[in-house]
Amino acid sequence: MHHTSNPSPLAPALPCLLLLIIPSLPWCQGQHASANYTRPTRDINIAVLVDISSELYYTTGYENLAAAHLAVEDLNANHSFLPDYHFKMVYRDDGCDREVGLKALSNAYTNQDADSKINAVIGISCSVVCELAGYLCAKDQWNIPVVSHSCSSDELSKVETYPTFARLSLSVYKYVNAIIRVCQEFEWHKVGLMVNNIAWYVKTASKMKAEMETNKDYNIKVFLEKFYFDEDHKDDESSDTYRLLKEQLGRIKETVRVIIIVGDARDILFVLKTANQLGMSNGHFAFITQEFIQADLDKSDKVLVDSIQGVLDLEPLLNKSDLGYKSFSERVRAVVEQKDYPKTGKNVANLVAAQMYDAVFLYARAVERALVQGYSIDNGAAVVQLMADMSWTGKSGEIIIDEFGDRLGNIQIMNIQSGDFMQVGTWWMSRTENPLQLATDWNNYSTIKWPGNPMSSPVACGRQYELCQTLSDAIAKITLMALVCIAFLFGVLVRLYLYNRTNK
Repeated sequence: MHHTSNPSPLAPALPCLLLLIIPSLPWCQGQHASANYTRPTRDINIAVLVDISSELYYTTGYENLAAAHLAVEDLNANHSFLPDYHFKMVYRDDGCDREVGLKALSNAYTNQDADSKINAVIGISCSVVCELAGYLCAKDQWNIPVVSHSCSSDELSKVETYPTFARLSLSVYKYVNAIIRVCQEFEWHKVGLMVNNIAWYVKTASKMKAEMETNKDYNIKVFLEKFYFDEDHKDDESSDTYRLLKEQLGRIKETVRVIIIVGDARDILFVLKTANQLGMSNGHFAFITQEFIQADLDKSDKVLVDSIQGVLDLEPLLNKSDLGYKSFSERVRAVVEQKDYPKTGKNVANLVAAQMYDAVFLYARAVERALVQGYSIDNGAAVVQLMADMSWTGKSGEIIIDEFGDRLGNIQIMNIQSGDFMQVGTWWMSRTENPLQLATDWNNYSTIKWPGNPMSSPVACGRQYELCQTLSDAIAKITLMALVCIAFLFGVLVRLYLYNRTNK
């Protein structure tokens, strides 16, 4: 028997209800809705500080800025990384100067280009500005992270003073064991240490001197000289700073033949140019620097090229011939072109540009870790503390961040030849207590060109050992003194004998 059910009293109204309800559902709003619906995100505002006004860092500063733009672009393009957050950046010129840097920091903190305050400071070209930023951004002040791509002051490793600071560059002191290994390789057991008379440089140089003189594997006698640099009179040969440096170099060259220069690129160039004028590029001297490669050097300046010829410069290891780095360099150059920034004229991006890119990513990684562990990204001290033990291979090579917010990394030894920096060796850094046991590879040992192009490496005591007393020299002097004493005594005895005979 066929049964028919009674229709529901709502049946006639059902189509109308569906027409009202279905279009209101987000997944049923058709192509127009899916194209316009976006998930709400929170902005993360970073302030990038670079030096785009000083003479030696002008074009590289813009290249570093381009690398920061590229890093932010890549972070936002990765929809699986912090999908609920969007990175935005403003930039300011720190001028590698304390006063200019203070204005840049204050201006960035108020963040006139965004609706909210900045969450982090990335970059900063020089340590005088980094130390200032470290104080202002500390936990009891602004409490925001500072991640530098360039600052090298050893003072910045003091977590109790700078709890919100981290960096992708190496501190100057991190180079000391590599310097010891270089000295050991060439049997340099006495060196001069020329340091800019800025407080943190002097403290770091004093620590380096102590380590070099007490190292259990290879002791080096260090003669420390503090020099002054005056930007306003750097080319004035009648200035007091120039006259004083000439006196210091004249004094130190009477003691050593190997000179380590601790300072920024302007300091290094000031010393090298003055040494060249004093005739110290004559094949008898060697000079060691750190990260001088960052400077924007004019290779058409013959005096400059002659002054820096043969220098050994130590910097973080980076294979610039790697295809990945070449691709990175091309992308950086594309940003420079797009934004019409001044160009460096080099085929590959500078090391510090790669460190800038990685500095942005170090902060972003720490933000991700903070969110996973339940910390607020507005707690700068906590975000920086979570950077400890992070490790990855970035654009600037192998990266390891220690508990002090410092980078540990391998070091390449560069030799300046006709204004170009050529890699001649590699020192492998270690977290062990005795890194000197690790190998130093000299991949182009025979191609090193020393100042003055001598046939062999400079000798710590001079090629005639005129600055040192060898064992044979000491024996000869003692023997001579003994003979003189014997002759004197013999003369006295003879005279006494003759006197006694005469008076009998």
